[in-house]
Amino acid sequence: MPPFGSRTLAGLILIVLGLGLFALQLVTGLGDAIVLFIIGSLFIVGYLRWAKYGLLVPGSLILGVGLGRVGSIGGYATGDTEGIGLGAGFLGIYLIDTAYRGRTHWWPLVPGSIILLTGIARVSDDMQRLIGVIWPIGLIVVGLALLAGSLGFGRRIA
Repeated sequence: MPPFGSRTLAGLILIVLGLGLFALQLVTGLGDAIVLFIIGSLFIVGYLRWAKYGLLVPGSLILGVGLGRVGSIGGYATGDTEGIGLGAGFLGIYLIDTAYRGRTHWWPLVPGSIILLTGIARVSDDMQRLIGVIWPIGLIVVGLALLAGSLGFGRRIA
């Protein structure tokens, strides 16, 4: 638990974001990504220190956007690397919280998967066609799993 109240924490968050956004105006190239990595890392460290879920979400998303900036600025990849990074940021929320607390909320998987798949689909026309075929199959599989669970399949009988 932080030694200060939620208003103090909110004020510190706004100061860090403001300083980071100001720094983004002063740097170019991979400097953008470095600033985003620093800001995101500060949020993640705050989450790990005080276990405040509200710090994990912006931290992971900012780190994801920074990761996407590395790909787009550095010319390492084609397509929507920032979308891929943002999707990875959402998935990072789920993974970091699961690793840290042993349990988590499932909501980041939904936007993370959609944004990540959309970014991957923009890499090439072949990827777009492949994801266009796989996406409906994935929905069917998840739907069947939900139905099976609601009907009691897979439960142990005591």
